[in-house]
Amino acid sequence: KSPPLICGTNTGQHMYVPASDQCNILNGNIGSASTAATSAFTIKVTQIECTSKRAAPSGCTQYFTGDSGTIETYNYNSGNGVLLANQDYSACIRTERTYCAICYWSTSFKMSVP
Repeated sequence: KSPPLICGTNTGQHMYVPASDQCNILNGNIGSASTAATSAFTIKVTQIECTSKRAAPSGCTQYFTGDSGTIETYNYNSGNGVLLANQDYSACIRTERTYCAICYWSTSFKMSVP
């Protein structure tokens, strides 16, 4: 499964992309449809060993770890972004050692119909 197409402001976001032993090509169109006067980006690439405890489970596009944190959709941009349509990806959450439950709450929850 190919990674989802994302756009907008994605500061602090991450994406797990499965790799192969042969060749891995990552294509990106950066700023091609931007209406902003300037564009800036930083892309960090980290390879994770298949047997690493840090590796995301198969099928997880995002993998959240730790006993607290924030889960945001791509381009959420602190509530100032636009929901990206037709996204098909899995956000997974690791169960931490000695914890038996996860509690979720929202400071705001918005949905719109196109």
